[in-house]
Amino acid sequence: MPNPARFSWNLTCLFATVLTVVGCRNSLEEVSDFETLDNGPAQTIEGADMEYSEDGVPTHRLRAAHMERTAEEQAGWDVRGGFDLKVLDDAGGRGAVLHAREGRFEEESKHLIARGGVRLVGPLGDTLLTELLYWSADSDRVHTPARVEVRTPEGVLRGTGLESDARFERYRILQPTGTFVIDTTQTSP
Repeated sequence: MPNPARFSWNLTCLFATVLTVVGCRNSLEEVSDFETLDNGPAQTIEGADMEYSEDGVPTHRLRAAHMERTAEEQAGWDVRGGFDLKVLDDAGGRGAVLHAREGRFEEESKHLIARGGVRLVGPLGDTLLTELLYWSADSDRVHTPARVEVRTPEGVLRGTGLESDARFERYRILQPTGTFVIDTTQTSP
């Protein structure tokens, strides 16, 4: 004849084991949510207004609606909601202004990728319009493989691809398109 106390004890142990196993079980989705808590931005800035300098001389001014700094090994800043980056001349005056809807700045390589409604205005008023632009701080150059339109006081130039200095004073359209009128009536002295 089975001992009722022992049967009750075995039943209690079995019930406790089942509760422990069932109570400690998490879905993969719950575990995934917990694991990604630390993968968010390391820093977030709303309404950023920053100035960068080298040896105490201002080189760039940035205004951005929303910025997030990633915490990964290749840290960088993601900018959304539009931004304006002023590239200053050697005296700290206005050199050029870059505007775009969004961008990414890689801290280690010091490269900026600007996307969406990109507009680069040089100090003489020449204006580049494109959808994608790469800027390298180390070489102080900009380029794009995308379609471009350059508006100047003399007219509009179009093409695909462009290379320029960061201040948009000297540039070259890689594959120009359209009709070009050359005035051959003027002679050089």
